[in-house]
Amino acid sequence: LARDPEVSQVLPAAGVAFAAAFLRSTNLQDLVRRELANEAALSGFVRIDDRKSLRVLPRGVACHWIAGNVPLLGLFSWALSALLGNVNVVRLSSRGDDFLSPILRLLASTSPHGKLLAAETLVVQFPREDEQSHRTMSAAADVRVAWGGREAVEAVMALPARWDCETVVLGPRMSLAVFDPALMTERTLARLASDVAYFDQQACSSPQWVFVKRGQQPELFDRVVRDFANAFASQARTLGRHALDHGETYRTELDRARVLLDGGKLHRDEETAWTVAVLDEPDQRLACANRFVQLVPFEDVEDIIRWIPSNVQTAVTLLDGDDHARFSEAAARRGVCRFPRPGEGNHFESPWDGIPLVSRLTRWSVRTEAPG
Repeated sequence: LARDPEVSQVLPAAGVAFAAAFLRSTNLQDLVRRELANEAALSGFVRIDDRKSLRVLPRGVACHWIAGNVPLLGLFSWALSALLGNVNVVRLSSRGDDFLSPILRLLASTSPHGKLLAAETLVVQFPREDEQSHRTMSAAADVRVAWGGREAVEAVMALPARWDCETVVLGPRMSLAVFDPALMTERTLARLASDVAYFDQQACSSPQWVFVKRGQQPELFDRVVRDFANAFASQARTLGRHALDHGETYRTELDRARVLLDGGKLHRDEETAWTVAVLDEPDQRLACANRFVQLVPFEDVEDIIRWIPSNVQTAVTLLDGDDHARFSEAAARRGVCRFPRPGEGNHFESPWDGIPLVSRLTRWSVRTEAPG
């Protein structure tokens, strides 16, 4: 991917690296194995007990509506769906570049199987307002996959579809991080900073709030806040980003002013490239986008639970054994779907958003074996 000129024209270097890592055959096979005890069932009936056998088949036509703000996320559902044998229709935002067609052309040149996967994928672009095209896609779908904000996914859900059509909604989520400074190193701080900065916090898996254990060591807390700010500044310089428009720049400056007026502390650059706001508790008025992150101290992991919102997705976590066990159990009950370590927040895996995607993209058939 990195050497293909077509791909590099439509994807930034960081996006190419992400796509290459995710599309590795070993990575995709691992995702399938998490849900299927015997992947041989994808190609034939396999015994599941003395009398019965199981076959796992593709659903048929999978139609994907891809978010305009982070289109690379669409690779996740498309690649799994294609690997499972579905025919795919992928609708990209008409306002963005077609990043998928160059990848498909490259895939077609690698092997006969790659050529088949590419031939069974149709990439389309049409305006959001083109109701008839959306309806046509929906009517053809055996499974619909909707990525994006609330308005976008609800629009897909409202489209007419067959009664037996499966609909997978990967909608608006927020994420956070929780760590104990005693366990953090310069490397893990840099990895956490990359989790925040990688997609400009446009991805649902990008932490917006970072909870830092203060306990009996306030000096350690202060030091790790400074070290994180330095790591965040470094990642902001390293990872490319879109140019902020006037509205985004104004919102960053407005939120910085709110933090200072409410008695918080700021670590920031002279422009609007990055901001670390240190607050006693999360401020839900702050946008926390475009590399604006809140750092909040906590004494006990139980203090965090009340702040976890209902649309939570990921909690990047580095805690000791007891804290880790207590926090993950309580946070999972509040809705957290994933507890990766720093640097792994944007590693897409199945289940995603708590959804076992392989199961939703396939149908199962059970056969009782002939006697004897």
